[in-house]
Amino acid sequence: MKKKDNYNYFDEFIKLTEYAEKTSIILNNLMNNFTTERLNESAEEIHKLEHASDMIVHKMREYLIKDFLPPIEREDIAIIINKLDDIEDGIDEIVIDFRILNIKSIKKDVLEITDILVKAVKSVKSVFEKLSDLKNPDLIKQKVISVNKLEEQGDRVYENIVSNLYNEEKNPIELMKWMNIYKCFEETIDSCEQISDCIQDVIMKNS
Repeated sequence: MKKKDNYNYFDEFIKLTEYAEKTSIILNNLMNNFTTERLNESAEEIHKLEHASDMIVHKMREYLIKDFLPPIEREDIAIIINKLDDIEDGIDEIVIDFRILNIKSIKKDVLEITDILVKAVKSVKSVFEKLSDLKNPDLIKQKVISVNKLEEQGDRVYENIVSNLYNEEKNPIELMKWMNIYKCFEETIDSCEQISDCIQDVIMKNS
């Protein structure tokens, strides 16, 4: 029996990475030109993109439940969907934290970890742009390695930032606020790396 439509998981993955890239760029622009007014505007913009991304995620999950023969293992698709959603949710959570914690100005260290997040998201997108070509696994692996290197860089930067924070910040409330924010950045970058791990499994199963 033929499917009623031409639903393509790989195309939908790319759409999700495009939303993640857009939100990461908005976040980066906000961090480099931070004001409370821009924060509110950027938060609304990011939240709208996060909602649009969620609609794609919901549709993919619904389709996956009914799909008789997905192009790669069902469990791998589910993991990829969840981790792509985690990236989008993580960026949304970062700006929410800035608003909830009433941040009036940023620390310079945040610019470095934001830059790594943007690069990691762009690298994830480049992985998915090649993922449908499973007959060329070496090219996909190169893209995956780039994501992993950025995650490792993110870990080092996170460790340095937290160390500096404890050494320099004397206000315990400010310390708590920025620990929450930096941790959210670190977890969002980790989500990028977790996707790359799943992609490596997909490559091995389909090579």
